[in-house]
Amino acid sequence: MLIFITLKANNFLQLKRHCHAAVIAWFFIPTLALAAMDEAQPDQPYPSVTSTEAALSVNEPMYLVLGGSGDIKGRFQFSFKYRIFDEDSSIVRNTGWLGGVHFAYTQTSLWNLSADSLPFEDSSYRPSLFWDYYTRQKGWSPAFIRTGYEHESNGQAEETSRSIDTFIFWPFWGGQWHGRDWLMAPKFYAYFTKGEFNEDIADYRGYTDLWLRYGNEDDWLVSTILRHGNGGRHMVQLDLSYPTRKKILSRTGGYVYLQLFQGYGESLITYNEKQDVQFRLGFAIVR
Repeated sequence: MLIFITLKANNFLQLKRHCHAAVIAWFFIPTLALAAMDEAQPDQPYPSVTSTEAALSVNEPMYLVLGGSGDIKGRFQFSFKYRIFDEDSSIVRNTGWLGGVHFAYTQTSLWNLSADSLPFEDSSYRPSLFWDYYTRQKGWSPAFIRTGYEHESNGQAEETSRSIDTFIFWPFWGGQWHGRDWLMAPKFYAYFTKGEFNEDIADYRGYTDLWLRYGNEDDWLVSTILRHGNGGRHMVQLDLSYPTRKKILSRTGGYVYLQLFQGYGESLITYNEKQDVQFRLGFAIVR
């Protein structure tokens, strides 16, 4: 779709504001297309690889939230995954494990709405290649395992460049407690490479993110990411959401979304700077 915006030649600031709005639309309108391609799956508190999984589907939460403790900033995230090999293809029939190979892409951006030019302060671009395995949880074994390679960078050059390459191992345990679904998923990572200007990033990020999740898909849901680096450096992100409509498809709908962030690493450019508590409110399409 082409959108033509007619403005006076000297109204450059207004054009920039329209451009920022167009960027937001560019992220969230395709989300609806992803949702339409995401076939309904059984409600589970963890990702699953089943015969009904669509080739192109949602991955991590997708949201837009606004707020902050000083400047008003927006934070938004877009994420999808693509199953590379069709389950009916000869390569999967002969080597079944390849059916769990995925490519994924997640982008998280921080947008300063208080500055005159409404600048994007930083964006994290995170492509990954991984293998998903659904174990059908028995005893203490995880219900689901994801392992593979992940790259993360902010697309900048010289002194503002930040990047890491990691190997990830991400087991998921899930079940029910007091009638609600729970999830515990420690995401372990080992660094292959680090950017020239962020060689000490492991001191701030550590080597494990702990993801916790509790609630029901048709009711409120709380999720938390905890990260602990060296010397007491930490990060906590807490997301609380509540549906505003019935689900469109699996994991996809409309949600009021409250996000709290405190600690290091809200963006790659500020990985070594500590943020005070940031409260932001908005909406999500995937949680």
